[in-house]
Amino acid sequence: MERETISTENVPPSSPTPQSQQRYNLSMLDQMIPSMLVPLVLYYPYPTDTASPDDPHSFAARFTSRLRRSLSVILTRFYPLAGRVNPDGQSIDCHDQGVPFTVVRFPATRLSDLLSKPDEALPRHLLPCPVTWDSEPGPGSSPALVQLSHFSCGGAALSLVLWHKAADAATLGEFVAAWAAAAQPAESNPVRPISPNYLAQHVFPFRPEIPSGSVSMSEILKTGTSVMRRFVFDKVSVEVLKSSISAKNLTRVEAVSALLWRCFMAASLANGRAYSVLTHAVNLRRRARPPFGPDCFGNFPGLAAASAENREEFGLVKLVEKMRGAVGKIDGEFVERMMGDEGLEGYRENLGLVWRDIPRNADMLSISSWCGFGFYEAADFGFGRPDWVTRCEAGGGPGSKFLNVVWLMDTRDGKGVEAWVVLDEKYMTVFEGDVDLRARAWRDPSPVDNAGGFMQ
Repeated sequence: MERETISTENVPPSSPTPQSQQRYNLSMLDQMIPSMLVPLVLYYPYPTDTASPDDPHSFAARFTSRLRRSLSVILTRFYPLAGRVNPDGQSIDCHDQGVPFTVVRFPATRLSDLLSKPDEALPRHLLPCPVTWDSEPGPGSSPALVQLSHFSCGGAALSLVLWHKAADAATLGEFVAAWAAAAQPAESNPVRPISPNYLAQHVFPFRPEIPSGSVSMSEILKTGTSVMRRFVFDKVSVEVLKSSISAKNLTRVEAVSALLWRCFMAASLANGRAYSVLTHAVNLRRRARPPFGPDCFGNFPGLAAASAENREEFGLVKLVEKMRGAVGKIDGEFVERMMGDEGLEGYRENLGLVWRDIPRNADMLSISSWCGFGFYEAADFGFGRPDWVTRCEAGGGPGSKFLNVVWLMDTRDGKGVEAWVVLDEKYMTVFEGDVDLRARAWRDPSPVDNAGGFMQ
């Protein structure tokens, strides 16, 4: 793909960060997150004009200008993202250094052509920096980077990369929503500005005894040579799947997760493993009593773990029950144990609670859901919603070493689920052969339908 760099700059906050906020310490929960990068790509269709990005009257120029201006505005509220990672790797220097903002053009590439047959390498061309599971920002790195890519058809892709120790998916969703709201014309945006709070620093205070780099992806995930597949469950498939599982108030994430776990159990058994364990990332904001608001900046990670013997013929109902039992352990008391100066001891106690009944050497599948964070409906910068949003890469593809990872994304209508699955090739052969999976989901479909529009 031919690529031209139009501009590169650091976008600072529109007003200076107060002196009292010029050092941002991570919370204890932030410290427990591996030092990795989290990418997101939002694809926007071409509206009406065809002019180039350097034409001030074109969509591309207007989109670029609006994004740059509104980014500066919201960085006064999301000020840690405009700073730089300190040498200790445990804090951010917030002297308004600015978010690196790169604008590029692909003069011979149409976005619709790229998306007609998307492959796992596509997002890598659109990111402001290389991203894999083991990408770790060093001292002086920016906690956030942005790239805006323009295509010959007038379409665009907005890419964000965040340092995971600074923010989780919920914070990323709030950031995108705040940015989009700030970009809207004042007359069409009567809602009050979205502002984060920094409660986590005080409720889960920084623990100096936790060394930087104490948690790495190599300690968490299985390693090997991986392949990636994208399985898309549209709203009809989700409803049919849910109707086949007799469970009260079943969510689409629960239904899809249960099916994926059963597929993994078969693959694990075929590769000589007796037990499997499903881990699911849990948003602690919702589990606390009273709940923390979605505007709480930072990381609020919980981990639910449920196990099963691979040889047993588990129905999806039983797997849902196991998942719910694991998630049920993460309650208000679970969160409260980690608060305050004794929070580290509470964290260790919680780890024991989560893993107590898990068999040793169980084959682990890790699922993280980004469903419900509003990356479609909230990401209208004044020119319409994105047509496709991707978490884009979680380590799959050539050169990747991490395995048994799944992340779930909304479909555009918010009623379906995209499951991005990274497995060992031998596992994937069995996994994707499951009869129910083949009946319920499309494998690696284009988000563009035959009529040139986007899948709902």
